[in-house]
Amino acid sequence: MLERGDWTEAGRAMEKLIGRGRVLFDARWKGLAAMQCLLVGALGIALAFWWRPAPHSDWEYYWSAAGAVSAYERGGLSLWLLALPKALGWPPVASALALNLPAATTALLLAWRADPTHWRLMAQATAVYLLLITPFFGIVQLDLIAAAELGLGLWFAAGRDTESLSRLRFVLAVGAVAFAVSTRPQYALVIWTLVPLVTVLMALRGRPDSRARTLWGVLLTGSLVGFVTDMTMRHASGRTEQIRTSSAVTLYAGLLVSGDRRDQKCGHWTEYAALAAKEDLALPISGAVRKRLSARPIGHWISVLACKAPHIVSPPPYALYWLIESPNIRARVDARPDRERFQERYTSLRRIEKRVYRVLSFCILVMCAWTALRMLRTGSGWGWFTVTWILAFWSVHTVFEIQGRYFLGMYLLAPLWCALVLRRGGAGAANATASPAAGRPRQAAQTGG
Repeated sequence: MLERGDWTEAGRAMEKLIGRGRVLFDARWKGLAAMQCLLVGALGIALAFWWRPAPHSDWEYYWSAAGAVSAYERGGLSLWLLALPKALGWPPVASALALNLPAATTALLLAWRADPTHWRLMAQATAVYLLLITPFFGIVQLDLIAAAELGLGLWFAAGRDTESLSRLRFVLAVGAVAFAVSTRPQYALVIWTLVPLVTVLMALRGRPDSRARTLWGVLLTGSLVGFVTDMTMRHASGRTEQIRTSSAVTLYAGLLVSGDRRDQKCGHWTEYAALAAKEDLALPISGAVRKRLSARPIGHWISVLACKAPHIVSPPPYALYWLIESPNIRARVDARPDRERFQERYTSLRRIEKRVYRVLSFCILVMCAWTALRMLRTGSGWGWFTVTWILAFWSVHTVFEIQGRYFLGMYLLAPLWCALVLRRGGAGAANATASPAAGRPRQAAQTGG
């Protein structure tokens, strides 16, 4: 028979062994995170310098406008980040990598740092998503850098397990959100949809905690600063007519002149949408909207939304297409003697990309729903942030144009939202118990136990 002292000693030995296992487990995850960062970066660099896509369309605008106030139409504060490598004489591909590689690394490390689950599922989803969009890294776009900036804002605002937010972290959070919103004003619309919705939903479960209210303040303040910054830069450029047209096209293509059938590219960009936006320049935007909406019966607009819905809920992949269909790359492909065989392989690869992208996006949506349900079962309203993040994007794009890359921020940051919600929601639920025994449940919630 073992004496009580023997059981105590055995328990201590077991705790020591478990402690060592946790150290090894954490070390293994750190190694995996480093490997994922290296793999994502290496693949992005290899594809960029192998194909060397030349700027065109939106990319060409960003490249030509970087550092030129008079050429500004959109791009916000991140356009000045692009101006730095351009001023150093770097070519477009290298300049794009100079922004996109740090952005991808930041997004992945934030997910790893925030993820409290045992198997780091949120971080794994982020890594797979970044791997899928590595063909996008050598392209002069600002979608990835804007998403990373918003992710930083979320981390500064909600990444710590303390209840208070220092002034420095508040300023950093607001600044990061402002950078993101000035770059992608779409985020302002998403935030202005998300905050009222999550406020109402959280209020249904009682008074939201102070950290949730602080997060709302960060999002609203940052979005307003970023939106005003973008509008000020647009006004300073003196290109009012071009800016009105380029901004309105997403509304015209997404709803006002959209067809209601797939063969009419419902919700997607068309030349007719660009022409219609120019036709209405003499009208204020509110008057143009009323004119277009009143021109068709309500049934037509319902049909447009029904046609758009599948593309919104399951948007198409975009990275490989944007790389290979760059005009200079397409010209090289068309000049190849084995063009037909290459096209067959390219089509097969895009088919695989589409399947993997759909499975991953579905898993991310399930992850958001699971996180919300888990938090709501503990009595924490923080779970609403994950589902409202998705609903806000969907709501915005029922009205505006649909492109696969417009959902980059939604899917890339959704796992980070889940991780932060599990951390903050677990802490909030534990505090709500207001008893000394709440320490262990709180720790379990924060570690995903």
